[in-house]
Amino acid sequence: MNSLIDKIRTVSHSEANITIRKICGIVDYFASEDEKRDFISANEISLSTVCEDRVAYGDWQTPQSLADKVCEKHVQRFDQPDIAIEPTCGLGAFVFSALEKFTGLSEIHALEINPQYVAGLKLKLLLNALSADKKKYPDIYIYNADFFKFDFSPIVERALAKDWNLAIIGNPPWVTNSSQGRNESDNVPLKHNRFNLRGIDAITGKSNFDISESITLGLLQLSQKNKGGISFLLKNSVIRELVSKQKSNPVHIGEFEQLAIDASSEFNVSVDASCFSARFDCVPGMRCEIKDFYSGSDIREYGWVCNSFVSDTALYSKFLKFDNKSSFIWRSGIKHDCSSVLELSPDDGKYINGLGEIVEIEDDLIFPLLKSSDINNYPAKQFRKFVIVPQHRIGDDTSSLKYSHPLAYNYLQAHEEFFSRRKSIIYKGKDTFSIFGIGDYSFKPYKIVVSSLYKNLRFILVNESQGKPVMVDDTCYQLAFDTLDEAKAVYEALQSDEIRKLLRALSFTDSKRVITKQLLMRLDIELYCKENGIDLKPLPVHKEKSACGQLSLFD
Repeated sequence: MNSLIDKIRTVSHSEANITIRKICGIVDYFASEDEKRDFISANEISLSTVCEDRVAYGDWQTPQSLADKVCEKHVQRFDQPDIAIEPTCGLGAFVFSALEKFTGLSEIHALEINPQYVAGLKLKLLLNALSADKKKYPDIYIYNADFFKFDFSPIVERALAKDWNLAIIGNPPWVTNSSQGRNESDNVPLKHNRFNLRGIDAITGKSNFDISESITLGLLQLSQKNKGGISFLLKNSVIRELVSKQKSNPVHIGEFEQLAIDASSEFNVSVDASCFSARFDCVPGMRCEIKDFYSGSDIREYGWVCNSFVSDTALYSKFLKFDNKSSFIWRSGIKHDCSSVLELSPDDGKYINGLGEIVEIEDDLIFPLLKSSDINNYPAKQFRKFVIVPQHRIGDDTSSLKYSHPLAYNYLQAHEEFFSRRKSIIYKGKDTFSIFGIGDYSFKPYKIVVSSLYKNLRFILVNESQGKPVMVDDTCYQLAFDTLDEAKAVYEALQSDEIRKLLRALSFTDSKRVITKQLLMRLDIELYCKENGIDLKPLPVHKEKSACGQLSLFD
């Protein structure tokens, strides 16, 4: 290093750049004379001071061993690339892997928004080159820039014109646009309603998406005519979204593979993630093979079957006849976002709220409550939670409680500040003590309930308790019945091997919500009962498309 410093000390930064490029391949190491002077004065920079910033940039630096394996697998699938793009290179694990594993490279283009990372990566590449025997390096372009403001098209178009094999590799941020907004990070794409969602869908979360999805999709759209392929570390939910969008907005990529990694071991995070790979310049792929990253063993295939997006294509094909539209209406449970006031715990004949206060109000507004965590333990000796239900239907005027239930009204008024703190826009302009997920169905005596959150699917048949209907919270879905016989008939169908395997073929166990209303509304319970001689009360029949015209699985 001292010898290099002596060489560049008295020359311009442009001449210094030529010298460094010959040593390690980095193009335009210095952008200015000031940068060169700073480098010389701080030539003993400690790389240990450069650390990842997961909050501002959403990055989990890739272990070098994992990056090496990804690049090895990329070569096995797509041959040796001539040019590589790493759009969020961080501290450079994939850059170093590409230099070692991609033996025919002419160029590497690496982008990074964090200037500390850029400086650290450049220095490490230079130091490695100074101490290595390797004589020839590809041209290495390292850009300190924001992905969402950087134009990759000249690079991709040049690769296309030269008929180069293009490799897009890396590990884009595992965060959503909303989480970046909460952390006041500028590392987000331009805000827009990208899937043209309307009304409640747009304001309650469906318009939220992963930064990595936006990065991946942008690069795939640019490079779809090129030779080569992509190998990205992504959350499984992001890969699934990319495959599912191929039906409505196809990109000319295919031969999808999702190689499941152990993110807990590799990154020390509890996330379901994989190495996603796909080939460019293909007929748009509609299905994705899942394999184990380490052993290569097959797990299953998911994707489109006709117009249905399913979790297991082989299993689905056996039971698709029951995939239509339910004659029963599944509904989510109560949403109130005020658990410290509305949810009560029983204690020696008394009710205690989340603030530790004894609650004494009219008993007919207090109902037993089931949450997702209670499903596996039902029926228990007693309910763990109870809930105050101030409305019988959405939009009810709770001011009438002042006369019909004065104790409850005074209790709610005394805790009004907790309701006013609720941030969700769904409460805007509504009754002060409004709740959602409530209606006539909530007060039916018999219910079939399922949690939306757990991988182990379990339906339970719930009877009223001490003359009161049992409520469920908004992490559960329910069917409500007037008679026990009808509830038992539907419950028998839901417990059948056919319906449970269909659900398994439709549901993705690594989703935030494994079970959704859209999924449940696809179960043709009436057809199953008819074919299996189960006596069911006649229901109005929905005129529905065939199994190849389905509702989306995604909320």
